[in-house]
Amino acid sequence: MSYINPIVLLNIHSLYLQKDFYSLNIIGFTKPIWDKRESRREASKILLRKVLIAPAMMFSLLIGMLAIEGQSQEDLHHGLQYHSTSGVNNDATLIEDKPIAKLSLDQFELQGNNGATIEGDISYGTDKSKLSAEVDYERSNGETEENELWGIYSHSVSANWNILAGIRHDFYLENTSRNWFAIGIIGETPYSFEMDAVFFLGRSGSTALRIEGVYTFKLSEKFSLAPRAEFDFFGQNDRSADGGSGLSEIEIGIRLRYELHPKFSPYIGIHQYRNIGKTADFEREEGEKVYDTVWVLGFRAWL
Repeated sequence: MSYINPIVLLNIHSLYLQKDFYSLNIIGFTKPIWDKRESRREASKILLRKVLIAPAMMFSLLIGMLAIEGQSQEDLHHGLQYHSTSGVNNDATLIEDKPIAKLSLDQFELQGNNGATIEGDISYGTDKSKLSAEVDYERSNGETEENELWGIYSHSVSANWNILAGIRHDFYLENTSRNWFAIGIIGETPYSFEMDAVFFLGRSGSTALRIEGVYTFKLSEKFSLAPRAEFDFFGQNDRSADGGSGLSEIEIGIRLRYELHPKFSPYIGIHQYRNIGKTADFEREEGEKVYDTVWVLGFRAWL
C-alpha cells in the first residue's frame, strides 16, 4: 500500500508559499510582503492565496497521517510475510498460510418466548481465503421462524474486509425449500464495529438483501456490551417466505458478555424483532404477532 508522506506535502506547500512570504509557520499565517511595484490587486491575490492554502496544507497533513496509520495496520497484518520474504523466518509464512479448521458459535441462546437461536459455522482455510458451512436457526413461540444453511467461499481483499459468494438454502415448515445465490462483503471497521451486507438472487428473479451490524465495546477487562441490529429487505412480495417488498423485518438487541475464557463467553441480553410493511400485513392475516421483545441467555464460543 503506497501513501503520501506528509513531510513532502509540507515541503511542497512551503515552496509554493515562498513566492509570497519570507517565512512560513505551521498554520501558514505570516505577514505578507510584496514588491512595491505590484498593485494592490496583486497583493489581495497573495493574501487570498495564503488564506486558502493554509487549510489545504493542514488537510493534506491529516490525509498523510491517516495514510501512515493505514499503512502501519497493513504492515502489521502482513508482517509475517514481510519477514519471510526478507529471509528472517521462513517458517512464519508456512504457519500463516497453512489451512486450519475452525468451529465458531456466534450465538447459542435460549429466549423467553419458548424460543432459541443458533448461529455458527465450520470453516477451513487460511486468513486469505476459506470455505465455510454456516447455520442460522431461529425458533419463536414454539415454531421455527428461520432455518438456513449456507455454503460460502470468502476471500480477503484487505486486512479487515472479505468478499463472499455461495449458496443459501432455506427450509420451510411446509416441507418446501428454496435456494438463493449469495454475494456480499463482511468485515470490521475501526472501533470494533463488525458488519456484513449480503445480496441474494433466487428463482424467477426474486431478490433480497440482508444487512447486519454488531458493535462491541469493552466495559472492563472481562465485561463487554454488544448492541446488534439486522435488517432484511425483499425486492418483491413473496408469500411463500412471508416477505413483503421493501424493508421486511428489523431485529435489534443488546447483550452483556463476560469473557470466562478467551474462547468462551456467556451472556445475557434483550432482543426484539419487528415485521414491517407488507410482511407485517402477511403475518396479521395469519394471526401471527408482528413484533416481540424477549430476554435471552446464551454463550458464544470457538474452537
